[in-house]
Amino acid sequence: MQRRTFALVVLIVLVLPFASTAQMTYRLKGTVKDNDGKPVPGVSVRAEALTGFRGEQFVGQKEFATKTNDKGDWTILGLTSGVWAFEATGDDVVPQVVVLPINFTNRQPQGVTGNSFRWDLPLTVRRSTHAGLNAAAAAATEGRLADAITSVGLVAGEPDPDLLCSAGEVALLVRQHGLAVAIFEQILKQDSKHGCATRGRSSAALMHNDFDTAAKMLWRAIELVPREQRAALGAAVKDLQGIAGFKN
Repeated sequence: MQRRTFALVVLIVLVLPFASTAQMTYRLKGTVKDNDGKPVPGVSVRAEALTGFRGEQFVGQKEFATKTNDKGDWTILGLTSGVWAFEATGDDVVPQVVVLPINFTNRQPQGVTGNSFRWDLPLTVRRSTHAGLNAAAAAATEGRLADAITSVGLVAGEPDPDLLCSAGEVALLVRQHGLAVAIFEQILKQDSKHGCATRGRSSAALMHNDFDTAAKMLWRAIELVPREQRAALGAAVKDLQGIAGFKN
């Protein structure tokens, strides 16, 4: 009886650390600014787990939502390992969607107060006077899928790459992977170093579990996106090395 009790105690001691690690959650912080660099209060920030970290079915709380404060700051607590879509949406702005793999490569323990990442995730929404783009953004934000797709399709003929990239962000928001890829590829054919399109193409690849393309595009995007977003993309590349075996 004593031997059985001892064996049970040993088993519990061995298993508990792994169970604790599996349930560990992390805090992610960021800001939302507009395309003029001004903080935007009252913007909705949503995180959705698309899949598990290696493309398997996600297990756990799948969605988190918050709003930016008066300084445009936001915080989400409770993220676990997976491929996450981060969305910033609001009235009269064109949304941004960034998809990142999270496997806690770059994490920083915070003791009893929880755990947080070493990097923040700045997001940028666009203020636009383009009627078609604004119509697409409003339809997507309100969940009118057909209207959003139609409006994005009308914007897709525009020559301005920044305008096109914003349309691609709307396509990501309504999870139209193929449409987003077509838009981002159209931009990259004209300008292979377009930061928004490069990052957007990586997000579209992650939505489709194309980890190799995502890693390559993220690696290129690190040098092309605004400086404050580079740490997040760099952490994502490191995490993707564990999936795709990508080497720069």
